[in-house]
Amino acid sequence: MIALSQQPLLRDLIDIPPSVGEGDFVVRAAEGADLKRYVVTDALRANFEEALSLVGHAVQTGRSQAAFLHGSFGSGKSHFMAVLRELLRHNPDARALKNIADPVTKIDPMLRGKKILTLTFHMLDARSVEQAVLEGYLNQIMALHPEAPLPAVHRSDALLGDAARLRDRMGDEAFFAALTDAGGPPGDDAGAAPAATVGLAAMMARRAGWTAETYAAAAAQPPGTKERDGLVSALTTAFFTGAVRSGEYLDLDAGLAVVTRHAKDLGYDALVLFLDEFILWLSTHITDHTFVNTEGAKLNKLVESADAYRPLPIASFVARQRNLEEFLGPQVGGTERQALADMMTSVQGRLGNIVLADTNLPEITAERLLRPNDGAAKATIDRAFAAVRGNRAVWDILLLGAQYGDAGIGSDAAAFRSLYPFSPALVASLVALSQALQRERTALRIMTELLVDRRDTLRVNDLIGVAELFEPLVLTGELPDRPKLKQLFQSARETYRGKLRPLLLAHHGITAEQAAGHEPFQLDDKLVKTLLLGALVPEVPALHNLTASKLHALNFGSIASPIPGYENQIVLGRLQKLQADAGELHITRDPDPVVSLKLSAVDYDKLLDLVPSNETGDGVLQQLVRDLVCSEMGLSGVDGTLGEISYLREWRGRKHTVHVRFGNVRDDVNLPESTLLADAETWRINIDYPFDVGTYDRGSDFARIELFPRGSRTVFWQPYFLSADMIGRVRLLAKVNYLLGADGGGDRLQSLAADWSVADRKQGRVYLQQRQHQLRDSLLTALKQAYGAAKAGAESTDVVDDTKGVLHALADGLHLGDPIGGTLDAALRHLTGVLLAWSYPGKPALPDDEKAVTRGEMAKVLTYAQRAAADPTRGVVVEQADRRTVQRICNHLQLGELADNRYVLTTGTCWWSRHFTQRAAQRGLTDRYPVAFLREQMDQPDPRGFDRDLQNLIMIVFGLEHQLAWYDGSVKVPVNSVQAVQGHWELRPPPMPTPEEWDAAVKRGRPLFGKPLPEWRSPANLPILAGTIRTVAGECVSSATHLVPALEARTDLLGLEPQATTGRLATARRTARLLADIASERDDVVLVQLVAGADLGGVDPEVAAASFKQAARVKAAIDGAQWPLLDAIASMDDDRARNILDKLREYARHEQSAGDLVDALQVASAEAAKLLVKPPPPPPPPPPPPPRPDYEQVVATAEDLEVLSAKLRELMADGARIMVTWRAQ
Repeated sequence: MIALSQQPLLRDLIDIPPSVGEGDFVVRAAEGADLKRYVVTDALRANFEEALSLVGHAVQTGRSQAAFLHGSFGSGKSHFMAVLRELLRHNPDARALKNIADPVTKIDPMLRGKKILTLTFHMLDARSVEQAVLEGYLNQIMALHPEAPLPAVHRSDALLGDAARLRDRMGDEAFFAALTDAGGPPGDDAGAAPAATVGLAAMMARRAGWTAETYAAAAAQPPGTKERDGLVSALTTAFFTGAVRSGEYLDLDAGLAVVTRHAKDLGYDALVLFLDEFILWLSTHITDHTFVNTEGAKLNKLVESADAYRPLPIASFVARQRNLEEFLGPQVGGTERQALADMMTSVQGRLGNIVLADTNLPEITAERLLRPNDGAAKATIDRAFAAVRGNRAVWDILLLGAQYGDAGIGSDAAAFRSLYPFSPALVASLVALSQALQRERTALRIMTELLVDRRDTLRVNDLIGVAELFEPLVLTGELPDRPKLKQLFQSARETYRGKLRPLLLAHHGITAEQAAGHEPFQLDDKLVKTLLLGALVPEVPALHNLTASKLHALNFGSIASPIPGYENQIVLGRLQKLQADAGELHITRDPDPVVSLKLSAVDYDKLLDLVPSNETGDGVLQQLVRDLVCSEMGLSGVDGTLGEISYLREWRGRKHTVHVRFGNVRDDVNLPESTLLADAETWRINIDYPFDVGTYDRGSDFARIELFPRGSRTVFWQPYFLSADMIGRVRLLAKVNYLLGADGGGDRLQSLAADWSVADRKQGRVYLQQRQHQLRDSLLTALKQAYGAAKAGAESTDVVDDTKGVLHALADGLHLGDPIGGTLDAALRHLTGVLLAWSYPGKPALPDDEKAVTRGEMAKVLTYAQRAAADPTRGVVVEQADRRTVQRICNHLQLGELADNRYVLTTGTCWWSRHFTQRAAQRGLTDRYPVAFLREQMDQPDPRGFDRDLQNLIMIVFGLEHQLAWYDGSVKVPVNSVQAVQGHWELRPPPMPTPEEWDAAVKRGRPLFGKPLPEWRSPANLPILAGTIRTVAGECVSSATHLVPALEARTDLLGLEPQATTGRLATARRTARLLADIASERDDVVLVQLVAGADLGGVDPEVAAASFKQAARVKAAIDGAQWPLLDAIASMDDDRARNILDKLREYARHEQSAGDLVDALQVASAEAAKLLVKPPPPPPPPPPPPPRPDYEQVVATAEDLEVLSAKLRELMADGARIMVTWRAQ
């Protein structure tokens, strides 16, 4: 592989001229075409075919044709028209161009033998379309045919008036003689006409034989007629030669009719008009809407004419590089905008469109500018290009060749290879800048200049960066014509020359003369120039949203990184450093920050001069730094300049308090010793400022620290001092804060800059807010370095470094290293973590940065510990939502263990059980564990720093694991939360029921109370067992107690024996008594014994359970029964009544589980009601219908038979049954 320094110079592989002339590459349509260097690409060949076909069609049909020649600036529109003109003139050199033969051959049959008059009009200096076209016609015709008479294309009314006055002075005889014979001056008052302009016109005049009659007749004809034109021509030739230049021209319609007749008289078959820069000319008048609409609409007259007769067709080509609507500013109203749109729609409907694509540029550039000298040179360039293509980090960005919409030079590898060592991104930017500037320096010219300037240094592996466009296109030459763009480009120049370049020189500590050979400066200079280009033409994709990766790619090869792939970070770092002093530079806070430069014509930094000097004093700077450091460290609640801040540090599951104080340690007046030293177990951190007044330095602070007594929990944080440049930025930030307030919302700018315009103040506020962010970010970066949280880079000059560290402790045996963390917040957290770890080294413990354990989390742990202690396996499955909490607390503290989703609490998994029992044995404590003793042992052998709640949780779990109970003196007390434990309590082994009592209570209690009861006899399960039974008893005791008197009140009717020892009433009495005893018993052991030995009267527990659990329902049924009805039937001597009562009493005597008394009462009440209520008498039957009368009819005739039939049908319709008898006579 060839070393980079050994790569050949590009000038040895391609032809790079030593210089570029002013006229190189610039072609006007009116000038001769540069045929020797003109390249006809495939796309251009198609364009020529379109253009020649348009001319041929006009010649063949005799109808005028026109088309826009559309192409961006530098696309070669003028050169295209010049070559097209030569083709129409049958120039053999033009016809011999490579790749042009096909369109020429196709058009030859149409144009063979035709004489085409080609005229070119450069529009930028025109006053109107008529002036440009008609005057241009005169000028070019006089050059082509000096002997020919000039056409009458000017308005002649004024000329005829002058002629009338001249006639009065001269008299008719002399006047008409002069018209007839224009061989000499017509007297002293008339100027001599040049001989060249007299010849043919004079002869025509003499043949006309002008008289008063013919003169009057011709003068009366309208402009454009043969008679009027002949008279005007004669007058112009004889007397008013100057009118050719100074007259008012005919309107375009009439003027084109005149010139076509004139051209036909000269022997031409068609006119071809080339209107160069027409749309650009209109754009220069864009603020004059009337002018633009009037002049633009005249394009229609190139195609259509109100004059009925144009002897020759006109083919017109109108240069356009952008649509006219694109030149409109946002201030243009809807009416004007619509009027322009309507006009252009009308024009575009009549004119065709020939598009010169930007994609021609790579091919043209490769042929004219970058053609290798030979095959070996091409191979060398190909290898260099392949190396760039292999760098995927920059390849895609360099390929961005788009400009506006669909315009672009191409974004593929072929276009890039054709342009190498230029990139599509550079050329797209070049074209866009040229569009804005409207300069005559073509893209090829600029690219050649870039090569020539680097002729002696540019090697084949070097890419020319986009930044190189700034010097030739922005920093030098004319500014754009459009006011807004002119102001923008002017601002870019002034910003670079007056601010950014001096700033870069100062940053690097070099002079302007040293800049050329200073590589770091050159890199920063290229980055700044690229950002300025992005501000000027942000619509170019390559320059839009510039990130560090884009900036690196667009200037590929300028950045050398010691670590491959680290170039983007280098770019960002350099720009961030520059941002602190360049208010125009913006860097977003995104993961891939976007960098931009905001240009303005106003120097908003002058607002800073309005700040009083006392607002940047030492005290103000100290306050600013202190507030910023406090904010970054997360410190709040400061009280005054020298106030103390309480910092809450979550560490190992507890919120620890650390006292923080800001101040100048060497200042023994404002900070006496008592304010700096810790006086208890709480740590105190004294934070100094990174600067001091006068000649004091860090040594002054350390000298006082050495005088303090050792041993206290005190730390001094002595930062490195900020550099003078950084102190200057702090003062600038103080000024901005004074104007805007520290939060950017202040209003002093309104009063201090009252003489500024509202708009400038508004933009000034935006600028200062951005400046505030920049300065604050820069200061924060420096403060991180000053306080040791971050290491300063090799090139950093923000901090004055020395050998003495920033952290110093007074505690014996504590040695602090450098802060760790990268940020001030992280550094403070790390420091306080180190201090707390030194204070509380005991293990087991929670992780260092573990957040504080909440009471809710402790309650969850306690719940699972209680369940595990009550389980025979000493373990319980933990719900998924709680697993992280249980594992986080218990596993780290060794307070039981969560493994495989199961929490296990045994002596093996609970370190504290072993610890407490061993320590208790050493003290002779075997059956009691006072709270005070347990708290003391939690900090043995080393302190752990647990808070009171966490200590209580550990003690409670220890008691559960060790089967102990809590006692307040001799009274056993329940503990169901960590905050319940009192300092005078103690843990003891509790009394327990015998195994037989436990088993009996569980066996009888499950069916009796209907709840699951723990089988395993343990102190942890005892309150569960007793509590479950007590709860059910408490729920049912009232209803069971009230059921007994309800039953006793109805013993007679229900057939109950009051003294019976079995049955419903007896069971109700026993269960009510048992429930009352259980509900009132507070001793769990006694309660278990009550259940185990309860007298249920020999019935099963399920029977007793049904009695008291359904007591409320049975009681309600007794209270709601229809006793009057039942009493009524009880007094009846009726078998049915006795049967109803017997059934009811049968149910009442049995247990509720055997027969439901509720249903029995409902049935008995219903049947009694039926028995006591008599049924109503049946309704009387309806009376029988009256008998129908008999009917007898004698039928003697057919009519009689019809009458009878009708009668029968009527009766049948009424439902009658008819019996028919007849007798014949």
